[in-house]
Amino acid sequence: MQNIAIRISIQRVVVGAILMAAALIGGAIPAAADKHLRVASFSLPAALGNVHRSTSSSEIYIWAAIFDPLTLVDDDANAIPWLATRWETLDPLTWRFYLRPGVTFSNGEPFTSDAVITNLEYLISPQGKRESVSRVMTSIAAVKAVDDLTVDIVTHFPNIMLPRELAIARMVAPAQWRRLGPDGFAREPVGTGPFKVENWEANKIELSAFRGSWIAPKLDRLTFIKLPDPFTRAQAVLSDNADIAIVIGPEEVAALKDAGHTAHISRGAGAMGIAYLTDKGGPVADARVRLALNLAVNKERYIAAFLDGATIPASQATPSFATGFDPSLKPFPYDPDRARALLADAGYAGGFSLVAEAILGGSAADSAIFQYMAQDLAAVGVTLEIRGIPNSEMIRKVNFGGFDGQAYNIDFNVKPSLDALRPFVICLDRDRFYCDDDVISTVRAAQSEFDLDQRIALVRGILKKFHDDPPMLYMHETVMIDGLAARVRNYRPLNLIVNYHQIDLDDGS
Repeated sequence: MQNIAIRISIQRVVVGAILMAAALIGGAIPAAADKHLRVASFSLPAALGNVHRSTSSSEIYIWAAIFDPLTLVDDDANAIPWLATRWETLDPLTWRFYLRPGVTFSNGEPFTSDAVITNLEYLISPQGKRESVSRVMTSIAAVKAVDDLTVDIVTHFPNIMLPRELAIARMVAPAQWRRLGPDGFAREPVGTGPFKVENWEANKIELSAFRGSWIAPKLDRLTFIKLPDPFTRAQAVLSDNADIAIVIGPEEVAALKDAGHTAHISRGAGAMGIAYLTDKGGPVADARVRLALNLAVNKERYIAAFLDGATIPASQATPSFATGFDPSLKPFPYDPDRARALLADAGYAGGFSLVAEAILGGSAADSAIFQYMAQDLAAVGVTLEIRGIPNSEMIRKVNFGGFDGQAYNIDFNVKPSLDALRPFVICLDRDRFYCDDDVISTVRAAQSEFDLDQRIALVRGILKKFHDDPPMLYMHETVMIDGLAARVRNYRPLNLIVNYHQIDLDDGS
């Protein structure tokens, strides 16, 4: 543990120097007399304002200030009204959604059924299928306007999760979208949310209040700043260069609290792990090796050391609050002796090297945790090398392949629907390391099962398969720790969706 601490300390001294240099060359964004919220994020959307391009947490975090979906999902996995005020089923394949009246986009366009049709028809079109959000919309067959504020959505198969799934489809201004196309719209985005874009740069996004929004904000301005390192983000709050630091660790929280600031801790939306690329062959293609790696890491110890006990070890490929979670499945115990025996039985008594790619700084204390895992794995003869890659590169490699190593960091994300089946639906249209014919068949059956209890039973069958023959080194259920300046008020994300319209700053700021 001493070596880990030394490496972290050296890294942080260097990063601190970089932050000071950035301030000297004018990188700081001073607070002004108006209510200006400054948010330090580990990344900004690679797709700019094309809200259909990604389902990444870091991008949704920002897009939520500009765009709204038809529904939201609360912490209990219930769909709740947003741009749609209510919905009903007309038959097993037809849902009717009633839209909120009086809503306008920031360019003056009215929000009507035209917007819903434009967005959803694009996502189910051949062109739209390249977008990440389209993979959550695979059940939709057609979208029809009943009138300006009523829409029917027809599905290919009965889909009890549709109202929850629509929480990922944020509405763009239809005329602007048709005029500019996806790439042009990405540079001039327009939504119904509480803020509108004024300036978009590589490392900074500047927004102003959209006073005509149906959820008009209390703030005047909102700026997102890209700072990839969590220590740097916390330092930005400490030096009054930011008001919120997204995704930091307990050490950063302690420093903030010592200075009179605070933190917000919320559950993430996934089960973190290192996914094995078994199709490349090598040691991880052997089931004994895959199990051994799970037994070799003491998850409870690193959770206590680096996450302040704020979460639990992952027992399966979904978090414990997701619909379909199987409480009968337990986390793998820490058993290094059995891990060594399994490795020897598989022919790797002398160990081997494992290269895994990961986004560093995107989850709480991830760098320290990976270093700790490397230490535990080294004790059984496995040399783990974590190679950091940008968020945009990870999205590309997950979607289209091209990983350089034998594994990569994954979180089996279930946001925003909180449906344990969600990560597995992509098996139906893209080759994945964990998809085989049995899994694909079960995914199809679960996807079209309208009886929730029967659906849950099918999903649990998939989760048990992945527990008994783990396709990943299970780590922990994700947790989000955000640092807040003392002047920030009413910061209450719902299922990782930030309530920008309700956030306020002390008048004395």
